[in-house]
Amino acid sequence: MVGSNRVQRLKRKASVVASERAVVVNKAVGYVRVSSTEQAEHGFGLATQEAAIRAFATSQGYELVEVVTDAGVSGATRPSERDGFRRIVDLAEEGAFSVLLVWKFDRLARQIVYAVTAANDLQERHGIQLRSVTEPIDTATAMGRTVFAILAGMAEQERQVITERTFLGRREKATRGGYACGAVPLGYVADREGGLATDKENAGTVRRVFAMRKDGATLQAIASALNADEIPTARGGKWWPSTVRYILDNPKYRGESEYLFRWNGDERHVVRSGTHAAIVS
Repeated sequence: MVGSNRVQRLKRKASVVASERAVVVNKAVGYVRVSSTEQAEHGFGLATQEAAIRAFATSQGYELVEVVTDAGVSGATRPSERDGFRRIVDLAEEGAFSVLLVWKFDRLARQIVYAVTAANDLQERHGIQLRSVTEPIDTATAMGRTVFAILAGMAEQERQVITERTFLGRREKATRGGYACGAVPLGYVADREGGLATDKENAGTVRRVFAMRKDGATLQAIASALNADEIPTARGGKWWPSTVRYILDNPKYRGESEYLFRWNGDERHVVRSGTHAAIVS
């Protein structure tokens, strides 16, 4: 099995992002978070944090690309579960910045394990450095790296266990043709065993897309027809040529399982016969 064009595009995108990293060396993103209790009791509001970050960015010569906010979010919540922090990850994946500025280190999370894990993930996956506006934690300096290393050591064992278990578990499931991760494709639903079961109603939409393409319809024509019939996408939105292309290029509809795993410089492209039923031949 050769794999899909989608994975090839992902590989090309990763190469482009790497080459563009040098361009954003002085670009920063600020992150501010406050829980309702903190703001009421201590006055450490979002405006206070943002003002400090903007002043610090100016003093250090950073171009502040964006200030991302998580308002009324408890520090006990994992960063990956917050809308604002997910925006930071998206910007990192786009290669939009190289430095993350926070008012205090605990803005990432109250629990040091979550904070260090989030910071290390940004560093390892996207080369993002962390700087605290009010604390000597700057991973671009020797002192900052020392402080960070001490904190990181406290969480390293648990972090490694969680990371390795998740990564290897997903990869192993993928090598057996299972549904390992990601959004459930249109035409399927997640079953109780963590696999994919055919959604009969939406599977008809998928077959229609493939049939129209086989008859020579353009991507735009297919999208327009589905929109005219008020058929929603998997996320409930409108159809676009890129949405149609994603359907046509998804091996899952042919009964295959495909994943591209990346972690710590390790890249595995897995393509197997899936354990789920094919929707099209």
